[in-house]
Amino acid sequence: MDISTIIIVVAQIFGVISWLLLLYSYTREDIDELLLVQIGVCVFDVISYLMLGADAGLLICLVELIKTFLYYKTDKDKEIFIVSIVVYFLIGLLTIRHWYACLPVLGSLIDSFGTSRDSKTANACSIVSNTLWTIYDILILSYVGAFNDIVVVLCNVSVLFLGYSRIMHISKFRIVKYGYLTKKTIKKIYDLDVKTYGKENTWDYEYQKAVYKRNEDSLFVIKYKHDICGYLNYLNLVPEEYERLRRARKMPDRIDLDKIIPFKSNRKTYLIFESINVKKEYEKDQTINLICRKIASFIKQKQRQRIYIHGILGYAITEFEENVYISLGFTKVKDLDERIKLYELKEDDIKEIFLNEDNVRLFR
Repeated sequence: MDISTIIIVVAQIFGVISWLLLLYSYTREDIDELLLVQIGVCVFDVISYLMLGADAGLLICLVELIKTFLYYKTDKDKEIFIVSIVVYFLIGLLTIRHWYACLPVLGSLIDSFGTSRDSKTANACSIVSNTLWTIYDILILSYVGAFNDIVVVLCNVSVLFLGYSRIMHISKFRIVKYGYLTKKTIKKIYDLDVKTYGKENTWDYEYQKAVYKRNEDSLFVIKYKHDICGYLNYLNLVPEEYERLRRARKMPDRIDLDKIIPFKSNRKTYLIFESINVKKEYEKDQTINLICRKIASFIKQKQRQRIYIHGILGYAITEFEENVYISLGFTKVKDLDERIKLYELKEDDIKEIFLNEDNVRLFR
């Protein structure tokens, strides 16, 4: 067996690993987990294309990874789409030594266009895109890649004409953890709060910015496709402030920023869910289940990091927030006024509901 044959065989092996990781990623409901697995998919794809000398496929895989990550983590969708078109054309110009090098470029352009449209258009564009990738992979001898593309095409045909595909059943409705916030995102959150709660129960814009800056990594944004349709935000407070708020007779207008602290291992943690807010049209059971799974996953993750949550408070201004807290096992502490209710999840309940692996109430 000569060296070129060995290289082709090894490239197929990396392709198989990529394919298995891709299938596994489709089982992940948490978008952060899905992205992490698909980073691995991209790495093995890049190695496979590199070994086959397919520089167009290699470069596009890298661009697709970066683009997907930015789509999920920022609100600059239009800008990302425009920049990606320019990058695809540049890749086409740099790698067009053979006519078929234009196929993945054209496929990715079509796929990018589809993701900015409705779900049926997105599926149709994905079918065309992966068909072009199939032809490209066959011509560059990436047979596993071609097989993978065919599977994706069949799944998208199933979605388009039957409305369902088990293997590709990934919701475009998801919760994303934001490690940073743009002014545009804060403005969207502020406007949503004013519309849902009224100005009397909404922090002013500048104070919201100060809280988010102080309390990094505390915001979960709810997205449908690339649009923000809600959010949930928590604060990690010193124990004294937690107890003060638990005893208070009304919802605080503000919280002292110095009382908001970062997480630290092996230290008691006390949280308050400041808001769980979604647009009216998304106040459904599906949204409640999604939020419950995210919060359950968050609590278990903190436990693995040796961050032990000893209590969680939650303000319920809307019926939707009440339903979320009740679904999570919170107990109502008291009515703060005719509209606002205070809920609590105590340490024993946290352990029983979320950290006991034998408990059927765990959200999965």
